[in-house]
Parts: sequence; structure tokens; C-alpha cells
Amino acid sequence: MTPRSMGFTAIRRASASVGLAVLLLLLVPAVASAHAVLETSTPSFGDVVAEEPVRLTLEYDEDVVPGLAQVSVLTPQGRDLAQAPQVSGSTVTVPLDRGPKGSYTVRWRMVAGDDGHVTEGAFSFGVDARPVAPVPAAGAGIPLAPEILVWLEFIGIALAGGTLVFRALITAPVMRRIGGSGEDEGRIAVAIAAIGAVVALHAALFSFLVGAYPVVGGDLGDFVDAEIIPIRLSTHLGQAFTYSCFAWIGVIALIVGAWVHPRRREALLAVAGVASLAIAFGLSWAGHPAAGGTLLLLADYAHLLAAALWFGGLVALVALAAGVRSHPDRAETFRACLLRFSALAPAAVVALAGAGVGVAIGELPSLSAIVTTGYGLVLVGKTAIFAVAIALAAYHRYSVVPRVAARASAGGLRETLITEVVILGVALALAAVVSQTAPPA
Repeated sequence: MTPRSMGFTAIRRASASVGLAVLLLLLVPAVASAHAVLETSTPSFGDVVAEEPVRLTLEYDEDVVPGLAQVSVLTPQGRDLAQAPQVSGSTVTVPLDRGPKGSYTVRWRMVAGDDGHVTEGAFSFGVDARPVAPVPAAGAGIPLAPEILVWLEFIGIALAGGTLVFRALITAPVMRRIGGSGEDEGRIAVAIAAIGAVVALHAALFSFLVGAYPVVGGDLGDFVDAEIIPIRLSTHLGQAFTYSCFAWIGVIALIVGAWVHPRRREALLAVAGVASLAIAFGLSWAGHPAAGGTLLLLADYAHLLAAALWFGGLVALVALAAGVRSHPDRAETFRACLLRFSALAPAAVVALAGAGVGVAIGELPSLSAIVTTGYGLVLVGKTAIFAVAIALAAYHRYSVVPRVAARASAGGLRETLITEVVILGVALALAAVVSQTAPPA
């Protein structure tokens, strides 16, 4: 048995062990769970009823403590219509006062009769109106800035999607044309993409939890036992989280497959790159543009795609430039990739600028809102940083690239590429802030 085949055998055994461990972990909750879980309700989450209900009925999977049952039913104006809950075993009935039409938020907190564990949750239903996401609980704060998590999602999408699409469109064709195995470059691409996918997966998970926390209310310890399925199923935030998490797991599987099977590496990485960019739609779907119609939603998605391709392509170029320092024979590969990228990058820049203008027009009610609202001021800051990045990209395109094409010296190129990456990272951070700032009415 060759060392290489022995290595593959060890990888397969390790993968099987990890799979078995994951399976056992998945089985544990089914055995250990003993909390009072809400099974059904009338009205149920997402329902639209024609008339104001006179009572709310909650059915749990086990008995709850009558004296500790808490239920509120809030009108769109925040008035609580719930009277004292009536508990009979696992059934909780809440008489309701009369209220107006609109979206109602139900918030409940129960104590299980057998083990004393606290569970809580929230959902919404509509009275002659489409229900919207449950309103945040009064006094509930967010334990972590959501802007940081959204920024990490942006970075993860760019690293996984942008760098892998760069490899499919640029690095792989160059390798086929000039020859060479590209084994080292392939391993670097797998590593960068894996880091991006893992970061994005965890950021998506915590973004949902941070978004759901103030809706459920209570202490952070109570939130661990909260039922968040209604939020996950009935809100754009929850739907995007569900879609993103499953999709990122698939992307990670493709990346691992590319590492284990070098002969299929390019095809697997290309699919993983395209899938990573598709996941970016979830961010637009969960953001403010989703409320502005299809055109605004697509413009925001195009804006994010262009930024991811630009940022990811630069990261891939920096990685190639680093390889040239330790292996001068790879200089031709880097030169060819830089020239090919410089021919494609202007389209991404134009798309980014055009889509950004479209989103701004759709979100801002007037031109004066640019300087009179917080949303407008952050948008101006983001645009200014992107303008600096575009200026540096223009310097590379019209000053450095011609010298590289003529095989002249382009000293300091790696450093200026890194500078462009950092500037774009700052611009993406401001884009994350914009995404979490309510547009002016």
C-alpha cells in the first residue's frame, strides 16, 4: 500500500468516525428532551382569521404548572388582550378581550409539571390581515451586534463563492493553458473556501438567534429553552436562516469532497462556488429590500454578488502572489491570472455601482434623506469607501496591469492588492451596518 493510499484510508476512517459521532449527537435530543413543547394552537402561527377570536388555545405535549403559566396577546398597537390563562393538564385556554384588525403577537411562558423546566416562545397570527414577524419583547436587548454577524456572512460568501468562482473562471483555464498540476494552488483554494463556508454557516446561525432573542424575550438562559420554530417558519429571517444553513452544509460537503478526490476537484469546487453565491440571496431576502418589491430585491442581490466576486477574486490573487515569493516558477501563472482578472473585473465593478444606485433609489424617499437620516449617512460612508476601492482598482487596471503585460517590473503589487482587500473589507462592514439600519419612511 502506497503512502498516498494509506492517507486516503485514514481520511475515510476519520470521516466515518465523525459521521457516527454526529449521528449519536442527533439522537441525544430525542432521548433527553422533557420540556413542555407547544404542539398546536388555535389560532396557530401564520393563521389569518376573519374575526377577532374570543379565546386562544394552546396545547402542550405534557402538563404545565397552572399558577406559573404566562400568556400575552398583543395588538398591533401593543395592547395586551389576554386575560388570566386557564390551565387543564396540558391545555391552556386564554380568554381574549376584543381588539382591532391587524397582526397579533402571542408570547407565552410555561413551566413543565414533571421536571420544572421553563419553556417560552412567540408567534403571530392575523385578524383579517397578513401576520408579520412577532414584535420584540419590551426591555429585551440584543446580546451581540447583528452588524458583526452580517459582515462575517458577507466575508464568508466572498471567500467561499468569490474565490472558487475566480478559480473556475480564471485559475483553472490558465493552468490548462500553461500546464502545471496546480496542486498547491488547489489546496490553498480549498482551505480559503472552507474557512469562508464555516464562518458563514456559524454567522448565519447566530444571526438568526440574535434576531429571534428579542422577539422571545426573557433572559439569555431562558432563551435556550425557547421555542423558535414559528419564527423560523413564518419570517424572512427564519426562512433565510433555514435555507442558508442547509445550503452551507452542502457547500462544506462539496469542499471536503474536492479535498478527498483531487481528480474531481475542479468540478466540485466550481459547484461549491456557485452554490455559495446563490446562498447570498438569503441575506437580501432577510433584509429591508425584500419589502420593496422584486426589482429592489434583485438589485440588492446583484450588488452583493458583485462585491463578493470582486473581494474573493482579490483574495485569490493575493494568495497566488504569496506563492510566487516562495516559488518563483509560478510567476507566469500569477501574471496570466492577473491579466485575465483585470479583463473581467470591470464588469463586476459596474454591476456593483449600478445595483448600489438602484438600491439607494428604492430605499431613500427623497434626495435630502441622504444627509438628514442615519441610513443615508451610513450609505454615504459606504459609497465613499467603495469609491476609494474603485480608484485603487483603476490604478491597478490602467497602470500596473500594462506593465505586467509587458513583463516589466510591478514592484509592490502584492501590497497594493492587500490594501484593496482591506478597503473592500471596510466597505463590506459598512454595508452590514446599512443592512441593519431601518430605511427612512
